[in-house]
Amino acid sequence: MGEERFTYRQINGESNRMANALIRDGVGEGFRVAVLEKTSARSIEMIFGVAKSGATLVMINNLLRPRELEFILQDCEPSFLFLGEDFIDPVLFMRERLPFIQRYISLGEGRDGVLSFSQWIEGASRQNPEKRVKEDSIFNLLYTAGTTGVPKAAIYTHNRFWQNLLSTVIDTSGMGYDDIWLGPVPLYHIGGFATVMRALLMSNTIILRDSFDPRAFLQTLEKEKVTILYAYPTMIHALVHHPEAKEFDYSSLRLVVYGGSAMPLATLEKAFEVFRCDFLQRYGATECCGSGISVLSPRDHRQAMEGGDKSKRRLSSAGRPTLGTVVKLMNGEGGEVTQPGSVGEIVVRLNAPMEGYWRRPEDTSETLRDGWFYTGDIGMMDEEGYLYIVDRKKDMVISGARNIYPREVEEVLHSHPSVLEAAVIGVPDEYWGESVKAILVLRPGREASEGEIIAFCKENLASYKKPRFVEFVSSLPKNPGGKIDKKELKRLYGRVGKKESFEIY
Repeated sequence: MGEERFTYRQINGESNRMANALIRDGVGEGFRVAVLEKTSARSIEMIFGVAKSGATLVMINNLLRPRELEFILQDCEPSFLFLGEDFIDPVLFMRERLPFIQRYISLGEGRDGVLSFSQWIEGASRQNPEKRVKEDSIFNLLYTAGTTGVPKAAIYTHNRFWQNLLSTVIDTSGMGYDDIWLGPVPLYHIGGFATVMRALLMSNTIILRDSFDPRAFLQTLEKEKVTILYAYPTMIHALVHHPEAKEFDYSSLRLVVYGGSAMPLATLEKAFEVFRCDFLQRYGATECCGSGISVLSPRDHRQAMEGGDKSKRRLSSAGRPTLGTVVKLMNGEGGEVTQPGSVGEIVVRLNAPMEGYWRRPEDTSETLRDGWFYTGDIGMMDEEGYLYIVDRKKDMVISGARNIYPREVEEVLHSHPSVLEAAVIGVPDEYWGESVKAILVLRPGREASEGEIIAFCKENLASYKKPRFVEFVSSLPKNPGGKIDKKELKRLYGRVGKKESFEIY
């Protein structure tokens, strides 16, 4: 697909056309409009077009398999479905099971039963629609990645998302009106969705890419004089380890924003060396309605990099709470954890969290309790109030009554010279209950054996934390946010053969 450039005036005019066409067809508050397409300028137009009509937007992950896609559609029950040409056949195959969809509209050419976008929008005005949208009406249903269970849609109202959008601009250090952003920004993921909206709020230039190619990204940083790069740690790893990484000019780049997970120290050090700019980490969740929970600021990054090994440890933290956010840790008995260095579930009081999960009252009441958002993440605080994400509560491995946090083991694995990517899961063990299994991607041209990896971990961890099984693979499954998909990982690699279990740790 060729390169296209759009002005704010053009985007606004097309958004108005879409809003007016939806209103003409009787769509408004209480209706849901779903979009299944790769990231594009048209996607941006649709966000604002649906919002201006008063309907609720549902951006659908274009990487879903048909079974997953059908689950999402049956869960949100959209009245209108806009879809790219590549997705028409899979959707039409399940059409009989989607009786609630009144109109299928192709973003390319039309066909039997599917109207083309150009035909549908013909005659719609580019003027702002006269309809006034209520602040507390539902703006967006954004689905969680579903890495530990079925995807759930977080409900965003116009007012809540707007409040959080303003706070994220404040938290993005030094963001101005002339910035140029580059990022993968999948609009069905909160990281990408909020990044695009933040950039648009500040009338920035944003460069959209519907796929990630490391060399193309590096080339774009130089060619377009990008000032802010938004990327996931796995992407940054690929960028800075690209063989041509040091051949491009990054003098315009002043900030790299990353999130989804902490970055391995080795990757972050390499990124400082290659990009020579500031870094900012944002920790949040889909349920935060666009707000961050904590931020590790550029100043935090600089101070840690300039210090010794003890200072650098702070780079593994998620920073300190964002403006107006209160964070505490809770133990399994409902008591607050106050001792620095002790772990507990991260619980957050936000100014404007999601309103709840779409049609899931039990999940909502479990996650939102007495004004607090229970994240499901295990964390700890240091003496200066920096938050460390130890692991997902559901990912914790319990072996012989001991709690083992996969992330701690993964950090050690990342420090092995032959390891490119690492993930750790718990697998069934008749004796210990669960054992640790490491799934590794090796660096090109490097080798390592299972025994070598296990011995390396034993040297750097308490013996009971070391992997008892190691599997080498060509790639790790990831969700749209760039996080390793632990649910898929367990499905693919959660079975192990017999191994003597009566080892004394």
